[in-house]
Amino acid sequence: MKNRPISYPADYRNDPGLRGEHLRGVVFVWVLVILIIALSTVGVTLAVREAITLEESGLLDQIIEKYFPNGSGTIEIQIPSVSQTPMIVVPPTPGVDPTPRHAELPTSEPEATAAPLATVAPNPDFLDNVAQPYAEQFDNLPDAIEAVAPAVVGIVNWQTYERNGKLVEWGSGSGFLITTDGYILTNAHVIEDAERITVTLHDGTECEAALVGQDRTADTAVLKIDKTGLAALPKGDSDKIRVGETVFVIGDPVRKELAGSVTCGIISAKERSITIDGFTNTYIQTDAAINFGSSGGPLLSADGYVIGMTGAKTVTAGYDDYGNRVSAEGIGYALPINRVWEIATQLISTGKVQKPGIGITISQINAQYAEEGDELRPYVAAVTPGGPADIAGVKEGDVILGLDGTFYDTYSDIVSHIREKTVVGQTVVFTIERNGEQLEIEIVIGDLNQ
Repeated sequence: MKNRPISYPADYRNDPGLRGEHLRGVVFVWVLVILIIALSTVGVTLAVREAITLEESGLLDQIIEKYFPNGSGTIEIQIPSVSQTPMIVVPPTPGVDPTPRHAELPTSEPEATAAPLATVAPNPDFLDNVAQPYAEQFDNLPDAIEAVAPAVVGIVNWQTYERNGKLVEWGSGSGFLITTDGYILTNAHVIEDAERITVTLHDGTECEAALVGQDRTADTAVLKIDKTGLAALPKGDSDKIRVGETVFVIGDPVRKELAGSVTCGIISAKERSITIDGFTNTYIQTDAAINFGSSGGPLLSADGYVIGMTGAKTVTAGYDDYGNRVSAEGIGYALPINRVWEIATQLISTGKVQKPGIGITISQINAQYAEEGDELRPYVAAVTPGGPADIAGVKEGDVILGLDGTFYDTYSDIVSHIREKTVVGQTVVFTIERNGEQLEIEIVIGDLNQ
């Protein structure tokens, strides 16, 4: 959750007279005047704050780019390529920006500085308190919803507001209890960079939460609250789900205002390989609505068992003939509970989880869109500075032919090999092609969570 860097259209950056910077100031004042008029009954202070929020959220840039693309008053519309890949975003908070911006100042003033975020000692015996299977099946979906709702929680990520040094609600999400003594699953991006974490239970009780651990590469985190006798969700089996099964989602889509909202749909697909923030994971696809703030909540089967953890959605399907975005409908994603549970077990039992990796981003051009001379095999799109691949001598643009003597045609096969067939500290041999020459490079597998 880092502040969004201010970006300018290319025309402004290249203008030696900084015409774009001047225009930016003019537009900001223009927006501020409109807000002062519109909010005159509330006050100038609120208008100023809203104008600053517009600037920080990037909406000011969008206004400039749309109506003043060349630093003048001439309106131009840029029509993107129709083959642009649909946008997938991670939704931690309400709104359109996947990265939470500064929250509005709360009416009450919390402490000025945060104490170090509490942690929890490893607990190898946590399975003694996991939720047990239901004694009997539910007769209908409403009965299942009523039974599971008390185990779903709201989560608030508190961070320091840089302008006054006070803690504010920086972002929010959802989560769910997996044990009766307070272990909670949520997405890692929900609690990213948190200085304080609070959890709101189904009955409205607010609790301080400690961070047990997280696996950023799998967008999974475990929290702990100091309570017992809690409702918890029994684990289902995500390996046995079928396309077309009825599922439902519970969460806080827009913070506390709509806490405990339920949406219903079906399983649209079982294994979608999706890359978010450079990390590729396998997701369950569903048309049950997943909104900003629903992240970390449970995806449940019709009989009340958790089969996944919601975490992302496709928001843009493409663009129309005028360059306007066309919204995607009913394309949400959830991490399979079997994989999440495996990670959570390691985090709770040992306090950490190792994730094999070498520190590269792999890309591959779809043959359908390839132009003459394009490389269709997987290639290295980026190398993490100081990572295992960088240390071994892998370079951006290297074409990947194989790994440990096995040749692969797709990037997903290479990623799966590293994740599932290697361990941290193991040495593997990459076969690559560079400038027409075939090379073999030894790489020591590292831990992506370090």
